Amino acid sequence: MLKIGLIGPDFLLQRDEIVFRQQQIETVRIQDSAQMRQIDGLLLTGWKSSDYLHSLKRMAPSFLKYRSQISLLGIAGGAAAMGRGGILPVMDCNIVSRPGRSVATAILEMPSFTQERFTAVFLPEVRFTALAPNLGIVCRNGKREPVVVRQGNDLACGYVAELTAQPYLYHYWLEMVAALKNSKDF
Repeated sequence: MLKIGLIGPDFLLQRDEIVFRQQQIETVRIQDSAQMRQIDGLLLTGWKSSDYLHSLKRMAPSFLKYRSQISLLGIAGGAAAMGRGGILPVMDCNIVSRPGRSVATAILEMPSFTQERFTAVFLPEVRFTALAPNLGIVCRNGKREPVVVRQGNDLACGYVAELTAQPYLYHYWLEMVAALKNSKDF
């Protein structure tokens, strides 16, 4: 069974826990560094990275120690922590989060995962720029700008998955987490 660690504001984590429970995935809210060695994936979420900045800075060395064993998913403000210069700079791109006061939506596709279109919710505005060639673009918006990017076992998402009805992002990422865990078991 997969075990997913969660860091972020309570309201969003409650929604994440519901999605994972439906998939029969065990979750744990990360409170200290020792929990990092017990998880297969780590989800960072929030409107802005300052929602959990203090605890993330404290736990970053432990995450980096277990880096090869953990798949990371950053959602919205959590994605910004993963870009160059972020607290967990695992993506070869710049990820900027601009706080917004209004919610925006867009119809998106994830052609590498599903042919179905879905409506995503954006708050804050998250931009991916200066992408290195080794990054994969999983999803683009109508202007052909990256909305979800992948590098190795890590995924950064510019929309708020917790407020988006279709859980495609979670399913896609859980497949990545399972593949990484299975590769460790051999």
